[in-house]
Amino acid sequence: MQLQFQFWRGSFRKKGYKRLTYSHLATIPLIGSLQVEHFQLHNGLQVAVVEDPTTPIFTYQTWFKVGSADERAGKQGLAHLFEHMMFRTTKNLEMGKWEREVNRNGGTGINAYTSRDQTVYFFTFPKEKFDLAARLESERMSNLVIEPEMFETEKGAVLTERNRGLDNPGRFLWEELYKLTYEKHNYRYSIIGEEESIKNFSVKEAQSFYKTFYSPNNSLIIVAGDVKAQSCIEILDKYYGEFNSIAVSSRPFIEESAQVEPKALSLLHNKATQKMIAKTWLTKNMLHKDFPALYMAGKLLSGQKSSILQQRLFNTAKARNVHADIYTGKDNGTFEFFAEVAKGEEYDSIEKIFQEALDEIISGKISEDQLFIVKNFIEKDFYFDVSSPSSLARMLGDGFIMADDLAYQCRLVEKFKDVTMADIQRVVNEYLIEGKSSTVYLSPA
Repeated sequence: MQLQFQFWRGSFRKKGYKRLTYSHLATIPLIGSLQVEHFQLHNGLQVAVVEDPTTPIFTYQTWFKVGSADERAGKQGLAHLFEHMMFRTTKNLEMGKWEREVNRNGGTGINAYTSRDQTVYFFTFPKEKFDLAARLESERMSNLVIEPEMFETEKGAVLTERNRGLDNPGRFLWEELYKLTYEKHNYRYSIIGEEESIKNFSVKEAQSFYKTFYSPNNSLIIVAGDVKAQSCIEILDKYYGEFNSIAVSSRPFIEESAQVEPKALSLLHNKATQKMIAKTWLTKNMLHKDFPALYMAGKLLSGQKSSILQQRLFNTAKARNVHADIYTGKDNGTFEFFAEVAKGEEYDSIEKIFQEALDEIISGKISEDQLFIVKNFIEKDFYFDVSSPSSLARMLGDGFIMADDLAYQCRLVEKFKDVTMADIQRVVNEYLIEGKSSTVYLSPA
């Protein structure tokens, strides 16, 4: 049932008080006594509050439903560029004052990140500073000043970051691999953006982007910690309630063609000191029925001391930084394998060991004990995450973006318990076959 709350605020005017409304959408159980109070302001801004009095702090996160995948060809990088600009001047706060106010009042962990499907801003405050946190963050959502000199400065900073990133062999490898893997979807583009796009962005384009994608109806605020939900929503309505919503077009879904033969690319990098190999296979998103089994296949292969590749590649010093995992976005995802190849080893030998591990899973040679260890590992990680306000908030935000369900990852942990070895055998045999792989081999120049 949707409940409607109303309250009066504002100074007395001839026309009387101004009445604003917000809705309580749901109370969503998470785990134990933790639950989410889900609200929505009249302008479409969504709010999720988790009361957790076990810690004297709260985390405050603002999630915008815009990332690199919302950009079109030739216009990549503006989503990430805004991650930088949001720490600059606003209408009521001169350059640097926003951050000084946070620090002066005990705020910590100020940061942000851009991904394919979202841009997120976050910090942590002592419990008595919620009004201040809301005032400061609302200022950035509505009053950012975008003027030519500042804009050019930030473009230069992003270009420097991009060039520095491409000097990193691993970063370069993954950018090239995603371009090889995705032929149609915008997931093929760099999150930081392409050099020419960044150079050519105009102030007018940035202002339009800000007005559209940073509108309240394209946003979610998550608060978790020692707070009261009713107090939070009233304060948030005070600061955000008068912002105007704006129509935001849904991103069209682009279906990749089924891959029927392997793709491979060999690269050289003058900063590389050893060989690297990375492979991807196209998969579905987090909502797909095969996601839990693919996720568990990754944990069987790597990510824990008893995993197959940990024992056969890392412990034998054939490779380091070995991982195999599923990486999903809102639309679809990839299963990925990566290894830094030790000196004296060849790509073929690493791929052979990896393929043997897949064959063992398909043929049913993995014991129930190994599966039990993986399930315990996943459950332990989950409980560790929900014990921290910031990581819990990120779980809720990811669920909101990827599944339109704040508590999706809490429900997902239950689905892992039902996965059988037969499920894992089936998905490995269906998705992770050589004919559907994309591979990049990177060697020192």
